[in-house]
Amino acid sequence: MGLSLLIVEDEQDISMMLEDRLTSVGFYISTAKNGAEGMAMLNVTAFDGILLDIQMPVMDGLTMLKHMRERFPNIPVMVMSAEFNKDKLIQAIEQGAKDYLLKPIDGDLLFKKCSRVFSSNVNRREWKPSQ
Repeated sequence: MGLSLLIVEDEQDISMMLEDRLTSVGFYISTAKNGAEGMAMLNVTAFDGILLDIQMPVMDGLTMLKHMRERFPNIPVMVMSAEFNKDKLIQAIEQGAKDYLLKPIDGDLLFKKCSRVFSSNVNRREWKPSQ
């Protein structure tokens, strides 16, 4: 596939699992531990998509999504969360997330959804990270 994804996830074991699974099918992966770190990475690197956890310390996923949409409105985002956060998942979809994954994440569903959501990415030339 060759698409570059940013995984924003505070739980290291989940982040590593996602990175391993997605790298094995051809995605290029970068990781951030929270929304603030994710935003800092977006400011210097172009990504084809973002896999974003909802509940994190420092800056949660909904806050990052809001800030992202102001600067980078066309980057596809898929959010992740535990089932008890369904209201937040709905809120994320209303704020422009393309899809969601419930934790624990099923590997086959991860691949199917990532292929669908991120392979239809907009042309990266539409936006450039700030210098």
